[in-house]
Amino acid sequence: MNDVVAGAQLARERLRGLVSPLVLVLSVIAVYALGVLERRGSGAGAADSALEGPVFGFALPILAYLVSERVCDGARLDRSVDLVARYGVDRRAALFGVLLVSAASTALSAVLLTVSALIGAHTLRDASLVSDLRASVGIAALSGAVYALWFGAASLFGKRGGGRKWALILDFLLGAGSSALAAPWPRAHTRNLLGGVPVLDMPQSAAWLALLAIGAASVVLSVSRTPS
Repeated sequence: MNDVVAGAQLARERLRGLVSPLVLVLSVIAVYALGVLERRGSGAGAADSALEGPVFGFALPILAYLVSERVCDGARLDRSVDLVARYGVDRRAALFGVLLVSAASTALSAVLLTVSALIGAHTLRDASLVSDLRASVGIAALSGAVYALWFGAASLFGKRGGGRKWALILDFLLGAGSSALAAPWPRAHTRNLLGGVPVLDMPQSAAWLALLAIGAASVVLSVSRTPS
């Protein structure tokens, strides 16, 4: 447990400073403004459009990528814990601590983005605001955590975590589809949960399971590819 804490503390230190909060605040303001524009332009469909496009389609994947880059100090996930591993800390346990902080930070960011976009897309007197918040916050938290774990695992491929960049690009390209090629990518299943086109006609209940499976597989891959 102490080794997990050491990894978590290392990740928290790397997230300190003004840059991370500033990026998050600017993102929250941007999705709120886009939500307002959707409300004025789309009316009844404003909430769905604000979530599927600005939040889950753009801001969340990029923020998850940036958080992963930051907690890993721009390196591969397995090399990100070198600083504490040299003092005898178990590398796999420390790596798990890094992933926990990354997942929690990204999940919280996803929730804040979702709430901001929905407030922008609704008037405060809109009765559907509460129901939309209730339906979307859980999706945001899970999707954020899964993206964080997934980018961490992707960083194990390529030099200096280069696989993380390819994971972001392929999520945008292949995750936008609905064929079997879209199945491995978080974007496709979050879209399903938001009421968009499903992958292979998959029901929403299966999309929850798919995201959980991607997150679990990412953790297993991260641990298995890291020497103890």
